[in-house]
Amino acid sequence: MHAHGKGRDRLFSYIWMKILETKPRRYDLGISMLSLGASERMKKRLVDDNVRAGDRALEIGCGTGSMAILAAMRGAHVLGFDISPPMLEVAMQKVDAAGMSNKVELVEMGISGMDGFAEGEFDLVMSTLVFSELSGDEQVYALGHAYRTLRHGGRLAIADEAVPRSRWQRLLYLALRIPLLLVTFAITQTTTKAVDGLAGLVSQAGFKVVSEERGFLDSLVYLTAVKEKQP
Repeated sequence: MHAHGKGRDRLFSYIWMKILETKPRRYDLGISMLSLGASERMKKRLVDDNVRAGDRALEIGCGTGSMAILAAMRGAHVLGFDISPPMLEVAMQKVDAAGMSNKVELVEMGISGMDGFAEGEFDLVMSTLVFSELSGDEQVYALGHAYRTLRHGGRLAIADEAVPRSRWQRLLYLALRIPLLLVTFAITQTTTKAVDGLAGLVSQAGFKVVSEERGFLDSLVYLTAVKEKQP
């Protein structure tokens, strides 16, 4: 498929994310609807598979705090950051309501702020539906600092939108979203860039990829990796 086709294939997510970010209280419901419930399942699975009691965890792009709260409930101490003040405001309210204020710290910043974290500070770095909003350079930057800030033996877990690998899956994926595409196309011509070759980028950052799975018409990727211990 040509680049323009790939852009149309992913346009829906960028537009809908921007609409939802203007109304953060509806964000969780909207993302769940958009992904046919896959976003919440991804968050729960990521936490269930990777979070251990006592972990010091970093969440890249914490949004409204749903995954940070799940991780804290499993005994982790979570530092989550996001560039959107309205999203963080809702996240703080949810953290307080869940009684997790002593286990979740929320910071307003973008990817560039990751250079302020100490080397080996975290046991786990996690992210859902964030890397697809980053440029290629930002993805490399974020993974590089994820590697640096993890202790040896620390884990990386990412769930995100991906480019379907076969033509028929890309076509079906687009067809399911044509109504949303038609409604929202007039809002903006800007496209997002779904993650392509995530495992390769993670390996280039120094990690050993442990698993990579696809779901929902091959359009969602779930990847785990480890920063191997030094011999």
